[in-house]
Amino acid sequence: MGHVAATMPQAEQDRIRRVTGRGLYTADERRAGVAHAAFVRSPHAHARIVSIDTSEAATMPGVLCILTGADCVAAGLKNFPVIDRIGKGLNIPHRPVLAADRVRHIGEAVAMVVAQTTAQAMDAAEAIFVDYDMLPATIGLAAAEAAGSEAVHETGNLALRHNVGDAAEIAAALAASAHVVETSIEMPRLTPVTLEPRAALGLWDAAEGRYELRVPHQGVIEIRRDLSAVFGLPADRFHVLGGDVGGGFGPRNIAYPEYVAVLMAAKQLGRPVHWAGTRSESFLTDTHGRGVRVSGKLGMDEQGRFTAFSMDYVADLGAYITVVAAFAAINNPLQSLVGCYTIPKAAAELRLVFTHAVPTGPYRGAGRPEMSLLIERLVDVAARRIGADPLELRLRNAIPPEAFPYTVPGSNARYDSGNFPGLIARARQMADWDGFAARKAEAAARGQILGRGCTLFIEVSGGGGFPDEAALTLSAEGGVPKLVIETVTASTGQSHARTFSTIAAPRLGLDEIHTILQASDPNTKLTGAGSYASRSTIAAGSAVALAADEIALELRKRAGLRANLAPEQITLRNAAALRPDGSEICPIAALLDTPLSALGKQPPSNAFPSGCHVVELELDPETGVSTLLRYIAVDDAGVTIDHQATEAQIHGGIAQGVGEVLTEEATIDPETGQLLAASLMDYALPRADHFPSYELDEVNSPSPFNPIGVKGVGEAGTTGALCAVTSAVYDALEGRDLPQMPYTPQRLWEALRG
Repeated sequence: MGHVAATMPQAEQDRIRRVTGRGLYTADERRAGVAHAAFVRSPHAHARIVSIDTSEAATMPGVLCILTGADCVAAGLKNFPVIDRIGKGLNIPHRPVLAADRVRHIGEAVAMVVAQTTAQAMDAAEAIFVDYDMLPATIGLAAAEAAGSEAVHETGNLALRHNVGDAAEIAAALAASAHVVETSIEMPRLTPVTLEPRAALGLWDAAEGRYELRVPHQGVIEIRRDLSAVFGLPADRFHVLGGDVGGGFGPRNIAYPEYVAVLMAAKQLGRPVHWAGTRSESFLTDTHGRGVRVSGKLGMDEQGRFTAFSMDYVADLGAYITVVAAFAAINNPLQSLVGCYTIPKAAAELRLVFTHAVPTGPYRGAGRPEMSLLIERLVDVAARRIGADPLELRLRNAIPPEAFPYTVPGSNARYDSGNFPGLIARARQMADWDGFAARKAEAAARGQILGRGCTLFIEVSGGGGFPDEAALTLSAEGGVPKLVIETVTASTGQSHARTFSTIAAPRLGLDEIHTILQASDPNTKLTGAGSYASRSTIAAGSAVALAADEIALELRKRAGLRANLAPEQITLRNAAALRPDGSEICPIAALLDTPLSALGKQPPSNAFPSGCHVVELELDPETGVSTLLRYIAVDDAGVTIDHQATEAQIHGGIAQGVGEVLTEEATIDPETGQLLAASLMDYALPRADHFPSYELDEVNSPSPFNPIGVKGVGEAGTTGALCAVTSAVYDALEGRDLPQMPYTPQRLWEALRG
């Protein structure tokens, strides 16, 4: 059989390198002659900048240059780009790199100091005096929509109003329904708390006329796009490097103002400039997630079948619109407007508003969890209203498998595939749903309240706006085949090396050990998008499969010429070409006298992962403390390429969903705009002891919308956990109104007492 190299797979090498402390993150990066940057940030949520005095700072030891908003204006910097493919009339204000005349959120940068050392830069930054004329701040959704509130921009606080469906028709259908339930829930702002705080290393290559930027990012194409727009230069003038990235979750999709300022200084000084943000700066300036209020009504007939649904959705954009914030806030909820249910009529109004707070952006789920939470809350309220079993009511109204592809009323999105009855049946069995009454009685005997929650959810994954390409090259080195895979999408912990190898290598009769992944090469000529929207395997993975199939066909042709066989008679396995009887024709390496290359191109496509999650939660009525006892997750990933990576993605998503429901809240003082949860002493991340062991399974239905049938699951755990844990809290409260999210012990204690 063919020769197999005795080396370790790339994915395993990367894992060992990181866990042994040999990872290389942006803060670790150093270049000869590097200078260091520090930023002066606004202590006010809203103020006019009267003056900036840099005279003392400029004379301090080690200071090399100081940039202010006036320098950015003089440089002719343009606005950050905004994807505007939704509705009409999106109000897009200018976002400065450094504020020149007005600050609009706490932490907005007004100046940058570059010095020989970080300490010198920080000392000089403290010596810069900024004279502010404080102005009233508009904080929160209610304030943004209130008459007479302070305008964040001259054009007002409404960025966009978008309507779908016939509101009058829905109102009539609801009026004719036997039952109508309604609910409203506000999801607080969250801060992403990536393990690696933001950082940047900027260089200017005068000989090439090109900027170089090393930052933690989720895709080289996106960072190039943003820098190209702000500087007004072609994208190929920006050489973007990523390396190891300590967490993505959505906020790493974009270029931030600090990145532009670092590049400006690098060109001005003719030397590398490095900035390593602090954890406090991350809290103040990383894009926040959520900040959404969803309200809705659901109608039912006498048999408990859903008749109509209406939604009102308001999202807080913060002070500016980040690149994809508006698109994600409108597009993503509408992709799953009716959830998993056959609701014949649906309509929605969505509004995006400005506030004096750090801008928001996509955060694990980006509109999907918000939509699912509203639908699932309504179903829970409906089940309690008519005395129905919550899972049975979901099953009664679920879209049947034979109805796919299914067109969503109101938004006209198309679900690809699903088996909702199968998901429910498996989750019901795993959770011992029918044995819950006995467990509840046992808890009551101990003075505890046992709540049970469930969710049936679907969400969009994939997309990207343009085709994804993957370039594969198969060659032989020392009689051993070597497959190099190049993609645009960047891994922030999703095991891309193993996943793409698992897709390509078997098609070529190879093992993972034969493959090397080159992801987000700074010089890439490929098109595509980064690792967001649970899209990497759908888009880049499909492109990898298409390219691998093309190379495999050429290998079979070459082997067929040697054995006088048609290509379809050849099997590639164990690094060899085999006859129909299993005998070896030759090693694959022998067919590679010239390397084989192929370019796979996958057009933009969506897929719709779904799942049924069940949670049991114990609530102590004396303290309000809630404890998760069981978590069952049954998911539909279409086709599972890498079970370990899929389970890890679901695990991480569940953790972030649970954190959002029970502990996390980026609290902002409504009067001053100060972020009150601006450190890990104030912002309550979930701990390991918040979680039981997960019980996971899958009921897959392959997607017909991509060649490998996969659906992204990077955000499925978050959507499922958010809905299922909220459902369990509602059940433990026995139908009482839910308090403000997150459901902290104090809030639950108060809710139990009315």
